[in-house]
Amino acid sequence: MADAKKVAKFGVSDFEYGKVDDGDLVKTTRKIPGLSEVKLELTNELKTLAADNGPYLVLSGGITEAKQTINVYDVDSQMKQDLYGVEIKKGVEVYSKNMTPNYVATLFRMKMSNGKDVWIGMLKGMFSLPGLTSKTQDGAPDPEADEIVGNFIPRGGQETVVLVGRSDNEGFDLDTFRKAVFPTSDTDAKALETVSGAG
Repeated sequence: MADAKKVAKFGVSDFEYGKVDDGDLVKTTRKIPGLSEVKLELTNELKTLAADNGPYLVLSGGITEAKQTINVYDVDSQMKQDLYGVEIKKGVEVYSKNMTPNYVATLFRMKMSNGKDVWIGMLKGMFSLPGLTSKTQDGAPDPEADEIVGNFIPRGGQETVVLVGRSDNEGFDLDTFRKAVFPTSDTDAKALETVSGAG
């Protein structure tokens, strides 16, 4: 058995999102600069059964929660319109008490110490509205990033919630990965199932 190579992941960039329509397709995407931090939390509930006077079996409930926290230096009006359905009237953001967030798919990239990339795709989720934190300026500006939190679910009647693409894995193709995260057609949605040589 070959020893694992020493590799570390660091950094985060290339944040991109796209609205998921009623057919679970993503017609257009938008890249957002100013990403400072991303946190991904997956909850996998486990239950240990006891028998014969001790632990007997561990059962998994699968992924029961997938949460993504994004810190970006400016959640602009277009992003708020796309994510939350905020109306823009004569340059003013209008927040209605009855507005409903849109489903979105997201993508971002991390670097590895071996020069390769790790891409993370979240397939269908809604983000909560961001709050606002600011403070008086004394000396050099020290802005705080806006934080938004999204809850994600499987898309299109499938079981998949998250996709992780590593460019150091044999057979990885970024175009195929992007099609799976942001499908513009039913064929794209099955991009990972139809890769030649699969199986």
